[in-house]
Amino acid sequence: MNQKTARKYQLICNIASNNKAFESLVELVVIDFTTAFEMWEFALSSGADAEFVALGLDLFLKTSELKTKQLFAESLPLQKLVYNSPAVMNQNVITFLVNYIIANKLEVADECLQKMRTNPSIDFNEALRMIVDFTFVASCDKNQTKVPVLNKKQKTLLVSYIEKIKGPNKALLLQRMKEI
Repeated sequence: MNQKTARKYQLICNIASNNKAFESLVELVVIDFTTAFEMWEFALSSGADAEFVALGLDLFLKTSELKTKQLFAESLPLQKLVYNSPAVMNQNVITFLVNYIIANKLEVADECLQKMRTNPSIDFNEALRMIVDFTFVASCDKNQTKVPVLNKKQKTLLVSYIEKIKGPNKALLLQRMKEI
């Protein structure tokens, strides 16, 4: 076993034992991205806190956004761990979901929205308002317009979740969706 492999296993043990888990994850992501991603999922399934969720996602996105999106889309358990945690209200976590909507990866977005809807630690009405706001901003940025541009499937996905909420956000969000 070479020194790099030995360090990789040492970092895995640190993450698994929650001994300087995030610092170990930062170092492991440089050595082996996929293993680091799997260890992040393992740590989340072992009860890591909300801060570890948000910091981990941010770390992986900064290291390789493409790999992060690919690995995340392939892992239903990880989607549940992230979008069923209190960290889901973190701006980076919401933006990550919005990027799937804007990229027309609606199956992944739908799975994440389902997990959020059943998340007992958040106000889904407020989360959905943030998602719609961020989606509109991202659409305007992507298309370089002042008015958001969403295709029919994107609108249908958002409206289907808006119709499931109660309260003042429902009417407001439905009206906003009709205007685009």
